[in-house]
Parts: sequence; C-alpha cells; structure tokens
Amino acid sequence: MARGKQQTRGVQTRKRDADRMELLRRGNVKRHVDNTARIKLREDIVRHQKVSTMQRELDNLHESSLRGSGLDAVRINRMHALKKLVQ
Repeated sequence: MARGKQQTRGVQTRKRDADRMELLRRGNVKRHVDNTARIKLREDIVRHQKVSTMQRELDNLHESSLRGSGLDAVRINRMHALKKLVQ
C-alpha cells in the first residue's frame, strides 16, 4: 500500500491562536448585534400593533359618544385610559 504525501500540520503559535479567538469573538459579537436588532424590530412591530388597536378602540368610543346614545361609566373610564396610553 503506497502512501501519498503525508499532510503536515502547521505549528500552532500563540499569535495564530489569538487571531483565531479574535475571529470567533467578532463572529459572536456580530451574531449578538444581529439578534438584538431582530428582537428590537419584533418588539417595535408588536408595540405598533398594540397602539393601532388602542387607537381604533378609542376612535370607536369617540364615535359612540357622538351618536347621542352616550357611554356608561365603564366605557368612559376606558376611553380616558386609552387617551393616556395612546398619547
């Protein structure tokens, strides 16, 4: 059985190890920054949806109050609470 060229391994130096660790750290930081940005975007989208929903509910309550049928105490309190949250 004829053996081909044997692969020789390079000498591991502290500099080479330090470079490799630095590369790993940079990759970890990049992943962390990307993940943080993704989480922030998701939170911003959910917050926007909640505000839109509250604004729609507030508009409906305003509309109900203008129709002349009036609002009961629970709905009036909810309208005031929504005004504080939306603004």
